[in-house]
Order: sequence, then C-alpha cells, then structure tokens
Amino acid sequence: MTNYERSINYLESLLKFGIKPGLDRIKYLLRLIDQPQEKFKIIHVTGTNGKGSVCATLAEILKTAKFKVGLFTSPHLISYRERFKINGVEISENDFTNLVDDMKILVDQMIADGYESPTEFEVLTAMAFKYFADQKVDYAVIEVGLGGLLDSTNVVKPKISVITNVANDHAEKCGGDLYGIARHKAGIIKEKIPIVTGASDEPLKIISEVAKQKNSKIFVLNKDFFVDDSLKISLQGEYQKLNAAIAVETAKLLNEDQITDEVIKTAIQNVKWQGRFEIFHYGDKTLIIDGAHNGAGAKALRKSLDKKFSTDRRIFLFGVLADKDIDEMIKILFREDDFVIVTKPNSLRAADPKKICELLQERSIESIAIEDNEKAFEKFINSDEKILIAAGSLYMIGKIREKIISI
Repeated sequence: MTNYERSINYLESLLKFGIKPGLDRIKYLLRLIDQPQEKFKIIHVTGTNGKGSVCATLAEILKTAKFKVGLFTSPHLISYRERFKINGVEISENDFTNLVDDMKILVDQMIADGYESPTEFEVLTAMAFKYFADQKVDYAVIEVGLGGLLDSTNVVKPKISVITNVANDHAEKCGGDLYGIARHKAGIIKEKIPIVTGASDEPLKIISEVAKQKNSKIFVLNKDFFVDDSLKISLQGEYQKLNAAIAVETAKLLNEDQITDEVIKTAIQNVKWQGRFEIFHYGDKTLIIDGAHNGAGAKALRKSLDKKFSTDRRIFLFGVLADKDIDEMIKILFREDDFVIVTKPNSLRAADPKKICELLQERSIESIAIEDNEKAFEKFINSDEKILIAAGSLYMIGKIREKIISI
C-alpha cells in the first residue's frame, strides 16, 4: 500500500464520525495551524444546486484574470484530489499525503486536549485552507459542504458570499423544511459583506431579511442582474445560464481591474465542470451525465433534456440516496416512454433499486433494477436507443463517467 493510499484510508476512517454540525472542532483545528483561511481572499458559495458550477466558473474567471486561485469543492467524483485545485490543477498525491500526515498529528493533539475527533469534512476543510495558504493563492473559491450556518467552511470572512438557490434538500439536517434550509444557507451572510443570490420566493425573503440584519448589500438574479444571452458558455444545460449569470455578477462585484468583460467572456467559454449535463459520444449514441440528485436538480435536467432531445426515446441509468424525495424526482424527471435502469450508488445511504422500480411502476414507467453497477452499466451502454442518460447521485455519476471515458 502506498503512502497516498494510506492517507485515503485515514480520511475514510473518519467517516465513522458522520456529519456533526458545529464550528468548535474546525475552529480549534485551524487555531493549531495559525488560521490559514485568513491569508488569502475568499468567495464563499452555498446553494441547493449549481454551487459547484458557479464555483468552477468563478475560479476560471479569476484564473483568466491572472490571479492564482484555489478551488475547494465537494464531493469528488473519482478522487479526493479533485476537491483541491489551484488554477485548475488538482493537488499532487505527494502534497495531499503530506497534508493528511500533518492533519493526523493535529487530530491526535485535539483529542489529547479533550476535544472530540473532527469529522472527515472538517479535516478536508482544514487541509484546503492550509494548502491554499502554503501555496500563496490570491483568491480561493470555497464551496459549502452542507447548508451553511453550521458548515465547517463557515469560519471564513469572504469578500463576497453567494447563495445560488434554495430548494428542499437535506431538510433533516437544515431546519426541517424550506424555511429552515433557507435560514441555514443564509447563515453564510457576514456583516457588511455583499451577498449574490439566485434564490426566489420565500427563500429570497428570508435571505433578504438576514442580509438586512447584517447590513449586507444583496444582489438578486432577475432583479439586480440578469442572464446575458449574448454570452456563450461552455457548460451545457439550460440551468448553466443562470449559474453563469451569478458567477459573472460575483466576479464584477470584486472590483478588480483585471476582471474585464473580455476576461469574463473568455473564461465562461473555457470553464469545465465534470458531471453536469456533460455530453459524450459513443458510436452513434449520445451519452449525458448529470448529477441531478434532488428534485431541483431533476427539474433542471428535465428542462435541458426536453429542449435538446424533445422527441427521442431515452434510456436512463439512475441511482440516488435513500434520504432524497425519490417520488418527487421520478415525477419530475421521467416521461412515460422513458426506460429506466435503476442501480445502487456506492454509498451506505443508497436507496434500494427495487423500491425505486416500484415507484416507477406506479407511474407506468418501464424499468429494471440491477443492483450490480457493472451489469447495470453494460445493459445501459448496449441499449439500442441513441440517447442515454446517467443521472442521480454523484456517488454513482463519478464511476459511470470513468467507465465512459475508458470505453
């Protein structure tokens, strides 16, 4: 076993501590490494959907403007190293291993000092901050892991905060309903720090209320800024126009002379983000991969599919986690003439494919449950249809993407 593999095993051993909201552990951990998050400028991004795409676009704009920019996102599709990028380049195995070794020493010290062990995500967050500080980045774009208020990334004082949107996901950990979710996401708003959002309706009211309390100027999509249809964007999917608009507005608000209209135009034509309406071609077949893992994601994917493939019969490879509103996703995403191959994402929280097929059957949608990912993929890729869509949990999408690239 290599040192890199040992570092992965150590991180995965921390998964037993689960998700434990709260900032005490991460604050103590960061004190032990001299507050690295204070040594560069930060853009902090949360939201139910689109936050990864917004983060990637912002990082591309800053890189194109000649800044040295870090990007911390989650979860990863294939490798932990995807979560830590500087100017689009993933952290090396050697740097990653060294960071984990440093963290192990600090975690042991925390426990000796009477603190409970940090979670995996807390350790990853501290690693990101230390890596970006050590590499002397100018900016870091930091994606929230879950919610906002109690997320371990919420120890930063950003130049700008971003809330892409708010929909009903992770309610059990974020206040129980849409109101609670909006409150948690609004928790990243800091005193007198501008907030950019694509939220609407009741969530927007809550975000606006918190912004007012914090004396933070708020910039709202379709009110203070708009989608610019004249801009060409590289990311596919109708929803990416909204994400691009949020990223562009955020970049402009930084008031950096280097961020010109030409820089923005170039960046949004070059940005790449894996697993979001990503299109591949295999012989005469078109394959789409999309990490639509909740109702809002399903709605966005359905809209893009109906626009691009309005009349074609479609084959889906689908798998989600059990804590999602699966019935809502089915109602939104699938047409009656679709065929759905249901498999099991690589997660302890994965939903039972047979139960999903029962829900599909109730809506007269033809489906088959194949729990084994390899067999499910074989049936999917060898389908006679020309439009193949792999959608659902990112825990599944990454593996499917890896297979598609290798064929």
